[in-house]
This record gives sequence, structure tokens and C-alpha cells, in this order.
Amino acid sequence: MNTAMAKEPPWMELQEGIWENILQRLGVIEILNTARKVCRKWRQICKEPSMWRVINMRNNGNLTEIGYQLEKICRRAVDRSRGELIDINLQYFGNDKLVQYIAERSGKLKRLSIACCYFKVCESLVEAVQKFPLLEELSLTHTAITIEGIEALGHSCPRLKSFEFNKSLYMGSVDDSDNEDERNEEALAIAKNLPTLHHLHLIGNSMTNKGLQAILDSCPHLVSLDLRLCKYVSLNKVLSSRISGKIKDVKLPHESLEGLEFSFEACWDEDLSDSMSDD
Repeated sequence: MNTAMAKEPPWMELQEGIWENILQRLGVIEILNTARKVCRKWRQICKEPSMWRVINMRNNGNLTEIGYQLEKICRRAVDRSRGELIDINLQYFGNDKLVQYIAERSGKLKRLSIACCYFKVCESLVEAVQKFPLLEELSLTHTAITIEGIEALGHSCPRLKSFEFNKSLYMGSVDDSDNEDERNEEALAIAKNLPTLHHLHLIGNSMTNKGLQAILDSCPHLVSLDLRLCKYVSLNKVLSSRISGKIKDVKLPHESLEGLEFSFEACWDEDLSDSMSDD
């Protein structure tokens, strides 16, 4: 009887690969704060670097309770990856120091996604991307990058195939300028430094036809292009023909942002919901 009572339940005999798959569905915060404390088996699995090859710090932006802990939790997850991290997603939190911390410990990174960090990580991206030689995808949503950052991508990330730069929430930062070159700075930097791109999303960009023309001339491998909210782009017959002839998936400036997670409408709805709940 004692032997039978001490025997582990059958579900505890699952292979570690299966357990990793199950536990990873919980998310980083749940794993570190809860799952790893359940039993010895889970604690052992949660120590494996393979558990931390993907770190998803997704959240809804309500940081009142755990916001101050997110950076600490993220650092712990990066440490546990022991250099095996290939994919990380940061939302609504992050700063230059955290990005530098990730860069110094994650030389195998292939995908970096940062959302709603505005200008908090702008400067660190220049140095960080120089430490990501295997980077294939960079997604920046309402998160700034400098021209120097784009140049660093071109010099240090030869495998980069996808660049998403969604700044629809703060579009218009240079709208007051009548200088066409200033409006096209980012587009021209992309054209000059990122010729290997296959996927380019420039939602809310201030570029004009000049910038778009440069991208089409210099990025021959493009298969998808998102121009939504690029209000200074006016597609003439020549540009329309070039785009339709070479790019399979195109979203035009006037098309709706419906379904986009970090659109103005989505963030407005979240803010409105939060303010109502606060009342």
C-alpha cells in the first residue's frame, strides 16, 4: 500500500519535450512565479535552457500591479536561456539597460519584437543590433529607431528578412516639416541599408513617393509591403504597376487597420476600457 501510494501518477511520466511544450504555453511570468514551484519535475524542466529559447513578455499594458517586476522577470528568463535565446517579445515595458542586457547574453537571437516602448529603447538599439548577427526579424511597434539604428541593422544583420515599423500612434512627428528629404529619411535609410528584406511594414510612415520609389528600386526581394497610413504616398500608375507586378502581399495607404493589435483604435479602446474600470 505504501509503495502504491508513493508511486507517481502516470501523467508525471510524460517525456520532457512534451512537458516543455505544455509549460511554455503558460508564459514567462506564470512559469517563474508559479509553475516551477509545483513539483520537483517541473522545477527541473524549468531550469533547462531549451525552455527559454522563446521569451514572450506579452501583456495588456496594465502594469499597475506587476509593471515594476517585468524587467526583473525578463532578466531572469534571459539568464535561464544561457545564450540559447532565439525569439523575444517585449510589450509596454523595457528600457535601454534591458535591451543592452539581452544583447550581451543572446548572440543567437533571430527575432526581436518590441511594442509600445516609444523612445525608451531608441539609443540602445544601435549597439544592440550589432550583437545580433543572426537576426532575421525585427518588429518595432510604437517604438522608435534612429537612422543610425537602421544603418547598424544593415551592417550587422545580413540575415534580416523582415522589418516591421509601426508608428501609427505617433505618426505626424515630422508632419510639420516641408522638407521632403526629412520625411523620407527612414525610407531612404531602409533602401540603402536593407536590400535583402522580404517583408517590410511601414505603418504610419511619413515617406512620400520618393521614399517608396527608393525602396522598390533597392529591395528586389520584397514579397510583402504594408503602407497603411502612409498618407504622403500617392500611388500613380507607374508605382501601382511596379508594386502589383513584383509584390504578392500589399496593403495600401487607405486600407483599414482592422485586426491590427496595436492600431490607434485598439489602443484607444484599451485606454477607454481602463479609464472606465478605474471609475
